[in-house]
Amino acid sequence: MENQEVENINSREVPPSVEIEDQFDEVAPRPANKILRDYARLDRFNCESSVRKPPVAANNFEIRTGLIQTIQQSCIFTGDASEDPHSHLIDFLELVETDKYNGVPPEAIKLRLFPFSLKGEAKTWLRSLPQGSITA
Repeated sequence: MENQEVENINSREVPPSVEIEDQFDEVAPRPANKILRDYARLDRFNCESSVRKPPVAANNFEIRTGLIQTIQQSCIFTGDASEDPHSHLIDFLELVETDKYNGVPPEAIKLRLFPFSLKGEAKTWLRSLPQGSITA
């Protein structure tokens, strides 16, 4: 019986190995001839968001962690074809507009929270936009 099991294991087709690096290149191709020093330089991933957040005059302004968690649990858009972006925006606005902060314009809150409502391909899209291109 053991010989039969070994033969079954040996006769199974093993899929060709795919290098992790190759999978990464399909999603985010690397420029040719880029050396290590180039990765230390700022480029389009320069930590500046595509969402331009308006300044807030309130000294004690802080978005509640509970609101961020609620958005991430009940109002996420991934960019999947089965999702409706309009419904996502309606749900997002309904949720965000329930929280008010004294001296803080609603647009400032919406723009700060919007990135938390995206995930996957939608988040990648947001990060691909030019710095500060989304405004109130």
